[in-house]
Amino acid sequence: MMDQAESLRKLVSQKNKIKRSRVITITGGKGGIGKTCISVNLSLGLKKLGYNVTIIDADLGFSNVEIELGVTSKYTLLDVLYNNKMITEVISEGPLGIKYISSGGDFNLINEGVDLSLFLNNIKILDYYSDFIIIDTGAGLNNVISNFLKAADEVLLIVTPEPTSIMDAYTLIKYSLVGEDKKINVLINKVKNFNEYKKIYERFEAVVKNYLGVPLIDLGYLENDEKMMECIIEQHPIVLKYENSKTSKRILQIAAQIANQPPPIENKGLWGIFSRLINRGGFR
Repeated sequence: MMDQAESLRKLVSQKNKIKRSRVITITGGKGGIGKTCISVNLSLGLKKLGYNVTIIDADLGFSNVEIELGVTSKYTLLDVLYNNKMITEVISEGPLGIKYISSGGDFNLINEGVDLSLFLNNIKILDYYSDFIIIDTGAGLNNVISNFLKAADEVLLIVTPEPTSIMDAYTLIKYSLVGEDKKINVLINKVKNFNEYKKIYERFEAVVKNYLGVPLIDLGYLENDEKMMECIIEQHPIVLKYENSKTSKRILQIAAQIANQPPPIENKGLWGIFSRLINRGGFR
């Protein structure tokens, strides 16, 4: 029987060139801002545009992506790390053939006895399978989220009109992203209209630029939409249930904006992110 290391070598050898997926880490300064909902629908939007997409739920201890996609995972990244599963065995399939992986909870990437080279080779396989990998982090700011953001190549920061959301987003940038050379996209969610979005974004951008010296990329906005909550409750993403709605069309526009952006100059894919995470102490 072929062991896991040999299986991985065979998978990699079938590829005639190195491929790195674009990895976008989606985060926000607080809970209740629509982060997971945007992660799911944006991923489906990219899939509709013809890209292969994998979502990784990195909100440790929760399974919100799984719930919103309406899928159930048998295995997680924990099983790759500790139970000798290959990465291909822990992938679940959701709507439109989108791929989903659960992190499985809090685990230590620097635990003695763990074969990190084997784990990283597994992670490398995902870069071959995916054009985009969307990482849905937890809300707020803690060591796990901070490590993910510092390791990320591209960040999508979700902000709402709530003063606490704006302040927490600023704090997140201040303590996790200042001095880090990465793309920071900002999406303003749950606004009343274009004017409210413009007012919030321009003020936020000015404060971040003047006090932190960090450039931002404007991805626009999504208006507050009752259909979005309906779709969350029904576990049926809005870009599938209400394809012709204003919100769905806007999400596809945002997906196209992201797809048309040039990738980071030194894009190392998911393998690069997990390598940096290991150097920073893993998920702790």
